[in-house]
Amino acid sequence: MAPSQNDELALLIALSKDSSKRGRRQLFNNISDLFLHEEERLSEQEHALVISILTKLLSEIETTLRQNLAEELAGLDAVPHGLITLLANDEIDVARPILFKSHLLAEPDLIEIIQNRSKEHLLAIAERDDLNATLTDLLINYGDEDVVSNLIENGDAKISRASMEFLVEESKRIDRFQEPLIARHDIPADLAHKMFWWVSAALRRHILENFEIDELELNEKIAAAAKTEYRYDVPAKSSHADKLISELAKRNELTERFLVQALRSKQIRLFLTGLAELSGLDYLKISRFIYDPNAEALIVVLKALEFSRNSFSAVYLLTRNISVSKKTKNTTRPEEVEIIMKFYDKLSTKNAKVTLRFWQLERDYLEMIEKLDEDLDDDRVYL
Repeated sequence: MAPSQNDELALLIALSKDSSKRGRRQLFNNISDLFLHEEERLSEQEHALVISILTKLLSEIETTLRQNLAEELAGLDAVPHGLITLLANDEIDVARPILFKSHLLAEPDLIEIIQNRSKEHLLAIAERDDLNATLTDLLINYGDEDVVSNLIENGDAKISRASMEFLVEESKRIDRFQEPLIARHDIPADLAHKMFWWVSAALRRHILENFEIDELELNEKIAAAAKTEYRYDVPAKSSHADKLISELAKRNELTERFLVQALRSKQIRLFLTGLAELSGLDYLKISRFIYDPNAEALIVVLKALEFSRNSFSAVYLLTRNISVSKKTKNTTRPEEVEIIMKFYDKLSTKNAKVTLRFWQLERDYLEMIEKLDEDLDDDRVYL
């Protein structure tokens, strides 16, 4: 060791005998400086001595000094593991920079902190850029809504398929999860489309525009479904509307013009039955689309069926009169109509057709929307 370092250690020993607050502070500062600036030139024994003294002093030094040390050490790669874990388990003002930034914390260290430390510690960990699926699973399990929200917003965090499915389900009741989930680059397209049924109109449009369903995978699912013995329950066609639609379909005379005219004539049952026949979706699902204040599902169906722009516009405006509550008036504004029409123009027929096929196949998704229908039951009239 150089003479200056001998002098430093001698000073440290002298300061260690001073138990006053000022003496402790000076000892802490001197040791921190020695470790940060002379660490590479210390022998293994001297290094161990410095760390031992520094570790013992941590509990005796005010938060500000410990916090300053943590901020200096957080970005370094040559810091003793014991010191890093000690700071990481300190009160949150000290631990935060270490938890957020230090890559010297190993997975077992983070697991122990997640399982035993405060919510604030978990919030900091949830923002790390090196979270693997094991750690994110634990954060979801041990964290509250705030922790999970931080995690979802962290695009660098690896989230397993199982956890992603859980978060998607949770987004039905926790609105704040919806937008950051849809914004994630790693959310599977099928899970994004599952969220279609309970997110806002803007997010619905984002899903349709940005999450393309894999046609090859969809075809494989269709082929697999065709091999099963399961068949959809088709209600008996007994009403006049059912019989008429069935006959028109057999004669290939079930057209968009006929459906638009039925709607104009307020023959809602006839319109819904016909649209269900053409789309391959059941009557109740089509009914839900008409009574839904958001028109995106209706857009997909009509675009997939290649309705003209004028026909869609007519259907959209006419159905707005029956999609609002009896207690409210039709409040469709011109700017809203313009937004809807622009989206209809923008959505490709190909994407609409694939999405419709996806809905036809994924029964669970379509059955799930019935659970969201309870608030519409008082307003719905089956004709």
